[in-house]
Amino acid sequence: MLSICSTWFARGRGKQFEIPTRWRRGVSSRWGSQGRINLLGSLSLHGEQQQLEYRLLDGTCTRTEVVTYLETLAKQCQPNELTVVVLDNAGFHKGGEMERHRAAWEQQGLYLRYLPAYCPFLNLIEGTWRKLKGFLMPRRCYNSLDELKEALLAALHLMQAVQL
Repeated sequence: MLSICSTWFARGRGKQFEIPTRWRRGVSSRWGSQGRINLLGSLSLHGEQQQLEYRLLDGTCTRTEVVTYLETLAKQCQPNELTVVVLDNAGFHKGGEMERHRAAWEQQGLYLRYLPAYCPFLNLIEGTWRKLKGFLMPRRCYNSLDELKEALLAALHLMQAVQL
């Protein structure tokens, strides 16, 4: 049970569904353990206008990376304006470190809200990621990490995304 457009989780476990080792045999990565690319992003809504903002990560996404990204967003908040960041229930979106920063972010005008569990269809940015992965980057296999990054940056450029 895998989906190209979303992540599957074991119900009640909060853990990403993993392909059993016996099913993975013989499937090798083209670049092996040379690296990994992750994308942190936010979709800003201003009336009818949408703006995708992103940060490209070389390596895994951690809570520290999310906190740093939210710090950047908080610094951009305008006085007397309300900015709400809607997060899913990924492990790195929660925890003590997020709670320690929450009061300071709220003073800057940045508020965190969480989606109900198992409701990715309520997350507006999922449609943006689907467009990015399904239409702007339809190729599923790249010969190198640099080739993948180049394709990703080209797709983000087509979406007029802004790097944070």
